[in-house]
Amino acid sequence: MPYLLVFVGTFLILQIFMPGAEESKEPLAGDLIVETTKEKYSIGKDIKVNVYNNTDETLTIEAPRSVLDCEPAFITYQYGPQTIDGVSSSDFTETTDPEVSCDYESPWLTIQPGKKETVSLLNQTYTLFGESTDYKVSLISGGIEYQSPEFEIKEPGLLTRVWRNAIYTPMLNALVAIVSYMPGHNLGLAVVVLTLIIRTLLLAPSQKGFEAQRKMQVVQPELEKLKEKYKDDQARLAQETMLLWKKHKVHPLSSCLPMLIQLPVFLALFYVIQAGLSPDRSIFIYEILNGFDLSLVDPAFLGWNLLDRSIIILPVIIGVLQFIQMQIMTSGKKKSSKTSNEVETANKMMKYVMPLMIAFFTSQMPAAVGIYWGTNTTYGIIQQLVVKKLRPTTLKTSSGKDEVKVRVINKNHGKGS
Repeated sequence: MPYLLVFVGTFLILQIFMPGAEESKEPLAGDLIVETTKEKYSIGKDIKVNVYNNTDETLTIEAPRSVLDCEPAFITYQYGPQTIDGVSSSDFTETTDPEVSCDYESPWLTIQPGKKETVSLLNQTYTLFGESTDYKVSLISGGIEYQSPEFEIKEPGLLTRVWRNAIYTPMLNALVAIVSYMPGHNLGLAVVVLTLIIRTLLLAPSQKGFEAQRKMQVVQPELEKLKEKYKDDQARLAQETMLLWKKHKVHPLSSCLPMLIQLPVFLALFYVIQAGLSPDRSIFIYEILNGFDLSLVDPAFLGWNLLDRSIIILPVIIGVLQFIQMQIMTSGKKKSSKTSNEVETANKMMKYVMPLMIAFFTSQMPAAVGIYWGTNTTYGIIQQLVVKKLRPTTLKTSSGKDEVKVRVINKNHGKGS
């Protein structure tokens, strides 16, 4: 159950940090409306633009300008100082590169009558929106330029800056460094190697977590007896439970340690992959790696484009691997006739429901994150098998001696003689 709670927490954190849902507001009047989903963004956040077609005909829009690898981009205007006829003033100035253009065999954007399309500018966020000021974006359709209302880009908060400097940037550079040495600069191979390195570095704490989880399974029968004995005295039950954990040197939160340590790594890798190692992120690359061209990264791996989602095959593989890991974790657990329905339900939840949840979450993320999770789970399976074979679980009392006997509690303990 702790693993389920931790993973659900991971998903909720992702939902919090990921760009929020679009704000509900009425579009402005006109045949084609361009407006951002929010009025304020922090530097580096995914800027999304809604394009509304208010006509009775299907609109097709060609991308007029581009600044990154011929990817479609809006025309961007930045508010700031400028000089016109020798007079200084502040106004909106176009910041996209007019010299860069691309030829497309098909229209960049097609919008049905009365519908809208939402375009992400994530891969251009630092290149086009790297300063804290006001901006506008626009599109050209039928020879007419349609500008958005003003929106503000502001400096990121303290927590965001700490996150980017302490976790995101090291993760990005570690992945780029590995990619630079991979054959064909393959992203998939780099993710696998990075995962193996991370799991090896975290081997000691994850080992303690696995052992704590196994010890909790051995202690469970004694815990069930305490629950039955003090079912009408919750305060006494809590006290005796703590004594039991202290006696055998175990604690339920210890089994969550591997997941808690990996949580920042998981989140950082998610955001690194989400941006696709775009050249836009080159501002985060350490000087020693500045010579590597991010556009050379190959996202193809085992038939998947790791920057896109894999809806079926990869999630199924990840779900099966997770089920195998759950099976190994619970295979040595002895069933007690007094085991509560609550405990049984929790065990079944971990064994059957959690793999399904993880498979679903994998289908909603870039395939590269699924490769990380699959490699991570496979490593965990091998580690658990080795631990079970080479290090049988024994319980140690607080005195340091091995003990497997059930602690007998005096029924008259705490009562008057």
